[in-house]
Amino acid sequence: MAKLTVEEEHLSESYILLELARKVLEKDLAKINQSPLKLKDPYIRLLEKTLHHISKELYSIKVSMRSLGLKVQLNNHDDTFSEYTIFFRGYVLTAKYLNAHLKTLVSKQISGLFTQGGNEAREQPSR
Repeated sequence: MAKLTVEEEHLSESYILLELARKVLEKDLAKINQSPLKLKDPYIRLLEKTLHHISKELYSIKVSMRSLGLKVQLNNHDDTFSEYTIFFRGYVLTAKYLNAHLKTLVSKQISGLFTQGGNEAREQPSR
């Protein structure tokens, strides 16, 4: 049976995590928009900037995946596991991920994006 190359494995895992992060942040953005917070704008700007960064990264990953003939598809998910099918070089691979592990990885990914984006977005107060 054929195995994924290191590049294919990295691309497929990055794709899965970024798609999940995007879904989480889109839901959070919708909830923040409906919340009674007094200062919504900073949170909304942070989420929108992070979603924009994720979209650009996902586009780049999808282009690379397309050039390698790699496709990732979510099959089943329940409370415990998520099952993905990965199509590559004429082969099919089924990968099962523990949802708690995916949640931890997505949380780390989002934290990294917030801290990375936060340093760039800081503006100096005018004097």
